[in-house]
Amino acid sequence: MSRQQIPLTLLLFAVATFGAMRVASVSTFESVAARQQVRSTPERLAQMQHHFSQVGLIHEAVIRGDLPAVREPAKQLAESEPPRDVAASTAPSVAAMRLGAKRAATAQDLGSVAAATASMLLSCGDCHRTAGTMPVPPTPTRPPVGGLVGHMLEHQRASDEMLEGLVIPSESQWIRGASRLVAAPLHQESLPRDKKLTPEIRKAEERVHQLAERAIKASTWKDRGDIYAQMLTTCAGCHSLHGMVWGPRRSP
Repeated sequence: MSRQQIPLTLLLFAVATFGAMRVASVSTFESVAARQQVRSTPERLAQMQHHFSQVGLIHEAVIRGDLPAVREPAKQLAESEPPRDVAASTAPSVAAMRLGAKRAATAQDLGSVAAATASMLLSCGDCHRTAGTMPVPPTPTRPPVGGLVGHMLEHQRASDEMLEGLVIPSESQWIRGASRLVAAPLHQESLPRDKKLTPEIRKAEERVHQLAERAIKASTWKDRGDIYAQMLTTCAGCHSLHGMVWGPRRSP
């Protein structure tokens, strides 16, 4: 498979997997609330779905290294109305998420956007913890894929699990994703045959795995959020090496 063929192939699988995870995840808010006897309303569910979808769009754009695509969803999230009729104790988390969105909307570099994105994910987890609500992500079916595309999809799966760990929040899910990333090395023969790109891709790959090892050992949510921001920045840097935009949900 040539380097030019990789983005579209990766896109097709990424849209199916990450998109399915996001839609199914937001649909669980209602069922979880019912199980925990938390009174829910259609308005609140719509707000939660909107918040989660906007954070998802920002997250995907950061992974692609696509800074312009961050602006609109971040602006919408920063200007969104806070959920009504919820516990007052969740107000600081909602305010922190909106502040993170404002930072993302005005950030001038991907590192700053990644840090703001990680802070929003942590705010989601803080809000769920305070409210006693725990979203339950699905386990999407992923077809076996080999080569570089399969490797990147495994990276994405690990990243999704770590993201879920921050948002639920779930320490076990976080460690599961980090462990999956540690166990997913990229073999030399799978790298593009490019004298300029190959060494840089190898460096990014090594950096991601080093961060995954640190993620397993991290003991606080703040440390986990900082590591995740660094991972997002590393992914974005690798995807941006070639002057194109690769990654989830990019239209061909």
